[in-house]
Amino acid sequence: MSELGLRLKSAREEKKLTLEELQEITKIQKRYLQSIEEGKLDTLPGPFYARAFVKSYAEAVGIDPDELFDEYANELPATNKQVSEIPPRVRSRKAQATKKTRQILALLPSFVAVIFIVSILIGVWYFLQNDSDTALENELPSDNIVESPVEGGRDEDALNPQEEEETEIEVEEEEVEEIVEEVPKQELELIETKRNETIYNLINATEFTFRIELDGKSYIGIDNRKGKTFHAANVDGGETLQFDFSEEETIQFNFGASDKVNLYINDEYFEFPLDIVHQKVTFHFIEEDAE
Repeated sequence: MSELGLRLKSAREEKKLTLEELQEITKIQKRYLQSIEEGKLDTLPGPFYARAFVKSYAEAVGIDPDELFDEYANELPATNKQVSEIPPRVRSRKAQATKKTRQILALLPSFVAVIFIVSILIGVWYFLQNDSDTALENELPSDNIVESPVEGGRDEDALNPQEEEETEIEVEEEEVEEIVEEVPKQELELIETKRNETIYNLINATEFTFRIELDGKSYIGIDNRKGKTFHAANVDGGETLQFDFSEEETIQFNFGASDKVNLYINDEYFEFPLDIVHQKVTFHFIEEDAE
């Protein structure tokens, strides 16, 4: 029996748990639990599952998994398992959204160029019109000038169409603003639910930030499913945790008392999908392709 297996078995016996009871808690088959206690990690399905089973065993008997992994690193197999590929239908939706966004943004320079050219033409036309009127007034005798009903002898509305043109420009600018506003907002897409874990895709988002506010004490574990843990400890009620995971692809939260937790994703409130106390939530950050 290995030192790691002996440590776990001792902790289980202190909690007066049988292998059958531990199997119900962890959902790991009894024969795998026995292999862990006997130090036969090579009989488990693979390095990734070996570490995952040991982590679940440790949590069930009240041992911090990170401390256990550090202490017995020489007995645990290394793993390079990456997060599973996102389903094709998700990639398809992301490609459609990206294509639509590119089409909209491609039209924006054209609208701006049209507005700029129209403004120049209006300015030139107005300048030439004023010069032409001034020259005509200087050439005509004063007794041939026909009085206009408008004070000053000139029809200001006819000679100054600037207000009408400015109105047309404002309408075009509003149309451009409406097109820009069509860029889709962030969305959470449910992928699957298995036991006490729910998996989502976060799409149409430019950030991957989280805020956790606690109404009471709860264990909070956070990792990127690649072996890196960001938090694994109990947190008292009234405290607030904030994280920016924009550089990560996947983040999993393990809440020991989810009924005491308020979770916000990019400042938007997240409602837990399961009506249970201990649950895990995994988020895949589907970032838009660079232009």
